[in-house]
Formats: sequence, C-alpha cells, structure tokens
Amino acid sequence: MTQELQQLLDRIRTEGVEKTQAETQAMTEQARREAREIVARAEAEAKNLRETAERDAEGYQRRAEQNIRQAARDVLIQVEQDLVRLFENLLRREVGAVVSDEATFQRWVSETVSAYLKGGEKEIEVVVGGAAAGQTAGLLERLRKEAASKQGVTITPNTAFPEGFTLRLQDGRVTHSFTTEAITAALARLLRPQLAKLLKPAE
Repeated sequence: MTQELQQLLDRIRTEGVEKTQAETQAMTEQARREAREIVARAEAEAKNLRETAERDAEGYQRRAEQNIRQAARDVLIQVEQDLVRLFENLLRREVGAVVSDEATFQRWVSETVSAYLKGGEKEIEVVVGGAAAGQTAGLLERLRKEAASKQGVTITPNTAFPEGFTLRLQDGRVTHSFTTEAITAALARLLRPQLAKLLKPAE
C-alpha cells in the first residue's frame, strides 16, 4: 500500500512538473510573441513618426525657401519703385531748373521750333505754361532775331498750363508736349529698363 501511494505521489509530482514546464514554456512563448509584436509595432510607429517628421521638415524647408524668394522679389520691387521715384524727382528738379533759367529755356524752345520748321511745318503755336509764361516777350524777340522764317510762329502764355511749353501744329490738331512732367516721364521710361537690369538678381 505504501509503495502504491509512493508511486501515485511520484506520478502526480511528475505530471505536475511536466504540466508546469509545459505551461511555463507556453507562457514564455506567448510572452516572446507579444514582445516581438510590441517591438514590431514600436518600430513601425517610430518609422512612421520619422517619415512624418522628414516630410514635415522638407515641407517646412520648401515653404521657407518660397517665402524667402518671395520676400526677395518684394524687396527688389520696392527698391526699384523707390529708385524710380528718386530718379523721377531728380529729373523733375533738373528739368525744372532748365525751364526756370530764362536763357536756357529760350534756347531750348528756339531750337525745338527750328527743328519743326525745317521739317516742313508752316504754322506753329507755342503755348508757354506755368512760371515760364512770363518769358513770352523775351522768347518772341529771340525767335524774331534768329530766323525771319518764323513769322508763322505764335507764342501764347498760359499759366494754367503745366510748366514748360507745348507745340500746337495743324491748327491745334496735333500737339507735342515739352512740359516738365512730360519730359520727366519720357526720361524715366528710358531709365526704368536700365534700373531693372541693375537690380536683376545674378544667376
């Protein structure tokens, strides 16, 4: 009886150990599988985060570069506009100085009228505007002295006109303006392409 009991106890112990070992092995394998899954998910999430961060960084860099290029273009446009205004003011001042100098202005008008007469014009009205209108008498005297062929030239002062002078041809159907503003605008149009070349970014 004692021997049978011992055998029973040995069998129970053996089976218990084997069962425990089997359960331990199963739990260990389950833990390993779960650990591998956790590591795989963590690696995948880390990869996604890294790729997202890289995409965000690239997008930020592209946007930053675009913003910098746009800012540079805006600065160049503003600088060009400021320079054009500066040159226009300088030109307006220089042209205004010519108009205000009586001898220079009279020579300027006389040479211009002479050129039109040589071009075949018979009747020319010179409208002198602004402060220069006060030079009418001296201007007419100069024209009479310089060429007898200028009898067809009439000079009309009009302080309401812009500073400078305007030629009216063909009974007023054609006008050519030599006012301070007109000359300044014409010279500015010539300067703008040169300014644009100077401000063009180096490639």
